[in-house]
Amino acid sequence: MAPRTDFPTDVEAAIVAHNNLETLRPALRSLAEAGCPNRAITVVDVASTDGTSAYLTAEWPGVRVIRLTKNDGPSPGRNAGITAATARFVLLMDADVVLTPDAVQQLHAAMVADARVKCGSPIVVHLNRPDTIQYAGGALHFICEAVNPWLDRPLSERGPAPADIGAAPTCALLLDRETAIDIGLFDERYFIGKEDGDFTHRLKMAGHSILELPSALVLHRSRPRGTWLFYYQIRNRWHFILKNYEWRTILCLIPPLLVHEPLQAVVLILKGHGVVYVKALAGLCAMLPALPRDRALANRIRRVHDRDLLVTGRLIVRDDLAGSRLVRRGKGLYERALTAYWNLVRRTVLAW
Repeated sequence: MAPRTDFPTDVEAAIVAHNNLETLRPALRSLAEAGCPNRAITVVDVASTDGTSAYLTAEWPGVRVIRLTKNDGPSPGRNAGITAATARFVLLMDADVVLTPDAVQQLHAAMVADARVKCGSPIVVHLNRPDTIQYAGGALHFICEAVNPWLDRPLSERGPAPADIGAAPTCALLLDRETAIDIGLFDERYFIGKEDGDFTHRLKMAGHSILELPSALVLHRSRPRGTWLFYYQIRNRWHFILKNYEWRTILCLIPPLLVHEPLQAVVLILKGHGVVYVKALAGLCAMLPALPRDRALANRIRRVHDRDLLVTGRLIVRDDLAGSRLVRRGKGLYERALTAYWNLVRRTVLAW
């Protein structure tokens, strides 16, 4: 396929890779086919041991390589890619995604046309099932869980209408560079788990729009997540709440959390992960001394209240934790109760 000739001159791409050489090759090819010149590409090699840096030197002359010597998750690499760029926009990519040829052009045109849009998000589909959505229409549930209403639904059902969404995955995002820096970049303490939700939530807190375009697609090589992530998901979720939520929202969360947290702990214990829950809480305690600084950032950038950011909806629970029919039925009842509660507090306590 001949490269396109209309790649925006004010866009640079930053790919974060950790032992992703197999998937990095098609990711780079998709950028080249989109028309992105090598000089506008940065690959942040996060302590890879698979020959990533040598491959780039040999096969991709002109591509800038930033090598990190320690693997602290993707966030330090993302921040390095954003801050090293000099263009107005940064296309932030994971190394396991493939762009459709006009995705960047579509996102760029939408962001240039509307100054409120500081993040352009494609719809993410499965690489092996490109007619099936993996991520679209994202939002943040008020108990700080992901809402992904189009998960594993046909792409054709999503329709062509753009949407201002509440949260987006970092598979591929077109970012306004200065805005990303102003809101504090990615939290490098999170390692993985909630790090993308935290970043995009702060964008929304600051009053910016995240525009999802169905005409822009990326294909993601999805794979099951390991149980080792539980520690970070639990710890980071609590830190996310304490860092970003308004105090009155946190107070309103006490009744549902008195139900949600014991339920979560019981499920983890029954699945043999009880120790992880305790370790995650200990990890949270270690992060608390920096909480005043974290909340100062949230207060500085906040332009939108929690009541207008947080939603309710179907919770995403792994099949290995909630695969039985009885659990799924109970989950549906629980979700309806949470929805009723949030609608109540939004109309009363959080209404002023």
